[in-house]
Amino acid sequence: MLLKAKEIQEKYRIHHDSLLNWEREGKIEPRRTAGGHRRWLEQDIQDLLKIHEEKATKKYCFYARCLTAKQKDNLDRQIERLRKHCKEKGYEDVKEYSEIGSGLNDNRRQLHKLIDAVLKGEVNHIVVEYKDRLARYGYKFLMRFFKGLGCEVEYLEDNATKDDNEELVQDVLSLFTCFSARLYGKRGGRPKGSKNKKELAEKLEIGANDGEVEPHQKGN
Repeated sequence: MLLKAKEIQEKYRIHHDSLLNWEREGKIEPRRTAGGHRRWLEQDIQDLLKIHEEKATKKYCFYARCLTAKQKDNLDRQIERLRKHCKEKGYEDVKEYSEIGSGLNDNRRQLHKLIDAVLKGEVNHIVVEYKDRLARYGYKFLMRFFKGLGCEVEYLEDNATKDDNEELVQDVLSLFTCFSARLYGKRGGRPKGSKNKKELAEKLEIGANDGEVEPHQKGN
C-alpha cells in the first residue's frame, strides 16, 4: 500500500523531514505519482522501523588480538578495520577490547572483560576480524556460550591470512613445547624428542609458506 507523508506521520509518527532524510541517505525510495508527488510503500516503512528498533536494543563491541608485540602493526590494522566496519554498519557506542596474547591462552584479561560485559548484559553483539581472534581452540564452545546469553558474534572474514597461519604454527610449537616439558620434566633428563621438535617446526613453517596449513572455515 502506498501512503502519503501525512498518513505516515499519523500512523507511525514519522515526520516528513525524516522521510526526506532517509531518502537522501538511500534508506528508502519513494514512488512518484503521475503528478510527481511522493508516495511511500508501507512495507518499506515497516522494514526500516524494524531495523531501527533492533539497533536500539543492540550493544556493540569489537575484539582484536595479535600473538606477540612484534605484531603490534597487525593489531593496529585490525582495530582500524573493525572501527571502519562498525561505522559503515551504523553501530553506535561500540566498546573496544584489544590485547596481545596467544589464542591458546584462556586467561586473557581483555577477553575476560568482554565475557563479563556479556554476562552483565552490557554487550550483545561482538565483532571480530577472524573467529580465531577470540579463541584458537574451543571456539564452538565459546559461541554456544554467547548464543545462550543472546549475544551474536560477527566476523569479517572466513579465511585466515598468512600472518594468522604463521601464528597457528607458533601456537602448535607452544603446545609441543608445553607437553614435552611436562612429560620429560617428570621423567628427568634431556628430552629425546628435541630433534623431532626441530623437524616439526621446519615442516610447519614450510606448510605455512606453501599454504598447506588449512585456514579455519566459517562454522554454523
